[in-house]
Amino acid sequence: MNSWGRIKSIICLIFKCACVTAPLWGAVIICSTHLLYVVGSGYVGPLWNKEFTNTTQDKQYDVLILGDSTANAFYIPEVLSSSTVNLALPASSTADGYYTLVDYLNNNNAPKDVFISYMDYHLQDDVINWDVGNYIHKYSIEQNQEILDNLNEYAVADVSELAAEDYWKEVKLYHYYAPQKYAHAIMCSVLEKRGEKNKNKYEEITIRSGRYSSITNSQYEPEGDIGYSDYEVTAFNELYYRKILDLCQNNDINVHIIKLPLATNSGYLDDYEEEVEDYYNDLLEDYENAEFYWFHTTYQLEFFYDQYHPNNHGAFRFSRELKELYPEVFEEETTEYSEQTMKAFDMDIANENYLGELTKWVNDKPYTIIFLDNGVDLGEYYYMCVGFDDKWLEPLIDNDVYYLSADGSSFPENVDVQKENDGKLIVTIDDGESVELEPTSNVGISFVVIDNVNNCFVCQRTSDYSEYKFSPLL
Repeated sequence: MNSWGRIKSIICLIFKCACVTAPLWGAVIICSTHLLYVVGSGYVGPLWNKEFTNTTQDKQYDVLILGDSTANAFYIPEVLSSSTVNLALPASSTADGYYTLVDYLNNNNAPKDVFISYMDYHLQDDVINWDVGNYIHKYSIEQNQEILDNLNEYAVADVSELAAEDYWKEVKLYHYYAPQKYAHAIMCSVLEKRGEKNKNKYEEITIRSGRYSSITNSQYEPEGDIGYSDYEVTAFNELYYRKILDLCQNNDINVHIIKLPLATNSGYLDDYEEEVEDYYNDLLEDYENAEFYWFHTTYQLEFFYDQYHPNNHGAFRFSRELKELYPEVFEEETTEYSEQTMKAFDMDIANENYLGELTKWVNDKPYTIIFLDNGVDLGEYYYMCVGFDDKWLEPLIDNDVYYLSADGSSFPENVDVQKENDGKLIVTIDDGESVELEPTSNVGISFVVIDNVNNCFVCQRTSDYSEYKFSPLL
């Protein structure tokens, strides 16, 4: 065979090999460039966290939230301030919080304050969200080495139980997007059409500034009471607690370790309270810029989704109380709301199922609510049930159409309201999008909430009135 023949044979062999191995290197390329479109829904939040902390942000964030799923659920950034971001990670430990803070500070200016909250069970075990962290490439090779060294030195359980039997083999498989780790996810992404769903969820997390855990109004139905008797923080978790504190002290960051509220079916037994106070007094003894605060107040069961996590009502209550407790931390320099902040509020309001809670969400913000009152003048009863402090319903058409400006501003000029002969109400924004309000079949109200910053309809709901109260929103 001449030289040209041999070259052609080699080229042909290379081409065949490339075709045979295409699924393998194709999977690597897909995962390394479009991981968001591949992963299951449970990975979208951690992936957002990883990408956010490894990116230089366009704005300065003065407050960071670190912790586990309870912290991600309790702290609502849009309620606290426009410069707050929630970087808490579900199923995580102080180690995850430390590396999250390290990554953020490597790419962004230091915040003024960090709030940290971990539930007891995450501090009592040497658990790190290792599989998820490596799956989304949160940990660098250097960080993995540090994790391994600290697990070997401080953890009670063996590394094989806490991370992997062959630690470095698994790290490398994740690091190089090995097909055996990602092939199933790629197949599912095609069958389940994950791309668009994940993209939408990622956008929602962006709008909510990192919060995504337990955003629901479902209520906790316990099977019995829960007693807390011993408070323990493992040596591994304390190591990373101190690493967080050292990092914050070196960057002039104020630290607030917050023990979150529990439900009313929870109680403290034996010397639990004394153990908690003693532990944090010892932990923070050498740190002038750090404090521990315990929310001793227990919340009614209606404010919880399960044993540990609040529903949106509980998170809203906590965030408002925290803001009142730390006015100097969450004080806004301006009373104007950004489009992103309003979009976050819009999602909270659209999911609200009680009129009284909805009015708290919109109060003092640039919202307009237009009411269609069916049958009787409900204005007086409305204030008895869910009134605002110093704002009044203003008549708009006849005596059964009212509007309320939640921030006290005048009725928006770009909103048109027309009443039809059959009693229906047509509300239009900017001569474009319209909604139709129909009179309720029973005595009650129909209403629409308008976001005056983004010039959009937030939600259209109805509520019946009887026995001096309004029904859940329909």
